[in-house]
Amino acid sequence: MKIINFAFDDNFKYINYPLPAKKYIPDWFKETPKFINTDKEDIIEHMGTFKACMPFTDSLLSGYIFELWQDINIIQDEEMPRINWKDNSVPVFAARDSNLSGNMPIPIGHHDIHFVLRHPLYIKTPPGYSVLITQPLNRNDLPFTALSAIIDCDKEPFFPGNYSMFLRKDFSGVIKAGTPLLQIIPFKRDDWKTKINLNIINEGKKASIKSLRTIRGWYRDNVWSTKKYE
Repeated sequence: MKIINFAFDDNFKYINYPLPAKKYIPDWFKETPKFINTDKEDIIEHMGTFKACMPFTDSLLSGYIFELWQDINIIQDEEMPRINWKDNSVPVFAARDSNLSGNMPIPIGHHDIHFVLRHPLYIKTPPGYSVLITQPLNRNDLPFTALSAIIDCDKEPFFPGNYSMFLRKDFSGVIKAGTPLLQIIPFKRDDWKTKINLNIINEGKKASIKSLRTIRGWYRDNVWSTKKYE
């Protein structure tokens, strides 16, 4: 098993290190049934929800989550949101001029102010491995959107600095400590080259036919591989 290393400076010793994403499964996912129409006698009529989709579930379980380490209060003003928190010895967010976003499209429903999370993370990966750091996947319920970045941190550690985020216009109130901030997914760097291969059409059609022989769970039982993040 590969090792990803995390560290904080001394003044962050009271917060959680990034933990496996499986510990942050949202309530809306837990409370959603895998199937609806289960009152029907014929199970073929039972319709699967997103909870029955292994690729979707994998997105919530992959990698590690770095959480917000203290409550922050969002107050919506006319020009831009105000953000405050109690422990000023450890800054959380800072606003940047909107021009710093250049021509980047702003996520719909968000302020065009470029906010930065002043994160305390150090990350080191094994040789040949990088990390994808991104908005927690499929977490559209969060009151912010973090930009995505791929960082090579095997030769030198990723160190504390600014991480870009946008805040939603429709949220006022407290974002609680423990809220997932970033998802960190390590991956091995490889060289890739595209190839047009029409043979995979027949392979895909054969797989599709095989899947029809099973009422449910074919992908999980025949294609899906377990991913471990501890």
